[in-house]
Amino acid sequence: MKVLVESNRDVECSVLVVGVCAPLKGIPAELAKADETLGGAIGQIIKDRSFEGEFGQLRSFAALGKLPQKNILLVGLGKGSEVTLDVLRKAAGISARAVRDSLGAKDFATVLHEVEVPKSTGKERAAAVAEGTVLGAYQFTKYKTVDVQKLKKLERVLIIGAGLDDAVKRAVAVAECTAFVRNLQNEPASNLHPKELAEHARDLEKKGVKVAVYDKKAIEKLGLHALLAVNRGSVHEPRFVVMEYTGGGKKKIALVGKGITFDSGGLQIKPGDAMVTMKCDMSGAGVVIGTVRAAAELKLPVHLFGVFAATENMPGMDAYKPGDVVNTYSGKTIEIAHTDAEGRVILSDALAWTEKNIKPDVMVDLATLTGACVVALGSVCAGVMGKDEAVIGQLVGAGVKTGERVWQLPFYKEYHDQIKSEIADVRNLGNIQKEGGAITAGAFLSQFVEKTPWAHIDIAGPAWSEQDLEYVRKGGTGFGVRLLVQFLEEFR
Repeated sequence: MKVLVESNRDVECSVLVVGVCAPLKGIPAELAKADETLGGAIGQIIKDRSFEGEFGQLRSFAALGKLPQKNILLVGLGKGSEVTLDVLRKAAGISARAVRDSLGAKDFATVLHEVEVPKSTGKERAAAVAEGTVLGAYQFTKYKTVDVQKLKKLERVLIIGAGLDDAVKRAVAVAECTAFVRNLQNEPASNLHPKELAEHARDLEKKGVKVAVYDKKAIEKLGLHALLAVNRGSVHEPRFVVMEYTGGGKKKIALVGKGITFDSGGLQIKPGDAMVTMKCDMSGAGVVIGTVRAAAELKLPVHLFGVFAATENMPGMDAYKPGDVVNTYSGKTIEIAHTDAEGRVILSDALAWTEKNIKPDVMVDLATLTGACVVALGSVCAGVMGKDEAVIGQLVGAGVKTGERVWQLPFYKEYHDQIKSEIADVRNLGNIQKEGGAITAGAFLSQFVEKTPWAHIDIAGPAWSEQDLEYVRKGGTGFGVRLLVQFLEEFR
């Protein structure tokens, strides 16, 4: 699908998408000319109250050859005073699917971005519409074999206006990188082992990114003992991947991701229904790959590293066991209180290695780390915590702008006390059951970051959606790419 900027308002296409705010008081100015051409048809719809501009409300009608566009689609935006950039993203996602699935069209033009949004520019509004369109139209159809020719696809989207090209191009690139991550998340675990995940990272060499992939023997030489411990139950060897994009900037930024390509829970195995979505437990690593890809495509002026550790967590004959003590790259030891708290175990090596060898000026990790974070925050936003309030504040701000929101969780000393072990340096689970699990997981990770300004983002909730929403589709969401690109663009 191509998303282009078109200056000609009278461009020929299948559908013209127009955003309308509530409450309707007569014909909106942008529809006045069209209404006159159509003999008052739009005005009659408004008069009959069959369309009132409520958010998500749709109404389409044929132009009957009287307009350059064959159809007009009205999209309700809700109260004008409550329209935000994210409302435009959502409306764009809704309208893209309506054009494709309900109207059966392959192209459309949109003027959604012409609706006023407080404290926003036309470029920002156009970017939001472009993002919402690409993300809302996303489909994962790789494994469909029946009636494939009947699958409907959008081929061309025109954003009407002038001087919007750069903003739209940037938005489309970021949205496509998000879609790339969704593809990784939706890929069956039988086809995405650590080796394959690492190869997706290696593909970034074509975009000028330096990529180092370490196999099991190399991981042993590096001394990533915690990663190796989790991998013991799987027949598929682990990978450790380091990507470097050099676009400028004096400060080194490191993104670190959890890459569990399938999580059975290990010997303390998960219930069957809790395992169904565990192919997406590599989401942190996927987002890191997607963000590095976006930085390279956009040529962001940053010096960026992307690091992830990848393995399965399986209950094989040699799987690590509850009560084991595991060595780590940092030299600290971990008491394994639960084998299903494996993500933090592999991140302990990834964080410590990154800090020592890359020496970043700031480090952010992402992981589908805890069900406790889902209980606390649901799937609406991610939890963030860490050792640097400035970094956390920048992430929160980036979340507000992108709609990929993060909420800061407390990080009090008492949470850190709960991960003390009687037989090792630290235990991989808080010692008070069902209390602050997302925070004690973050406290555990903090044991492996010494001095670097660092933030941890638990994306367990928003990484996966159980339903189709406006521009978030059921399945992997790619949450984090847009957030981190915004963070990188604003980082100082």
